[in-house]
Amino acid sequence: MDLYSELRFDADPAAVFAMLTDEAYIGKKTMAANAIRHEVSVRRDGDRVTIDLLRVMPPDVPDFVRRFVGETIDIKQKDVWSPAAADGSREGSIALEMSGAPVKATGTMTLSANGGASTVLTIKGVLKASVPLVGGRIEQALHHGLTEAAKIEERVGRDWLAGRR
Repeated sequence: MDLYSELRFDADPAAVFAMLTDEAYIGKKTMAANAIRHEVSVRRDGDRVTIDLLRVMPPDVPDFVRRFVGETIDIKQKDVWSPAAADGSREGSIALEMSGAPVKATGTMTLSANGGASTVLTIKGVLKASVPLVGGRIEQALHHGLTEAAKIEERVGRDWLAGRR
């Protein structure tokens, strides 16, 4: 199942990227999305940045999905950002994996200026649940959760950039 989100922020790409790679911001957006707990690591190699995030989420999913995930849903995420272009734009990759379930999502991220002091973070990906008979239903349920998480990230990011941390 295809994933697509556009997050819009009222700041230039450098400020938005600084936020996206700030461990405090990552923690805030993760907890705002109802995580029980999380672990985050931000590694820098020059201007290339890798973020590893583990989210332990409550099983707020339909019963048919819960039997695959157990008492919590552990989601491992890896974001890799390439160095910035001259205008501050960046490209990256994103990979999500659900522990204990054959569910993965992979995709690309683009951070680009949107005129003046505005930036758009575009996330495109593919979600795949390799479960016979119910894989499509699992994908639909998780698609909804990931779409909501993107909305929360945008809201938390806007507040963060406005100084409400």
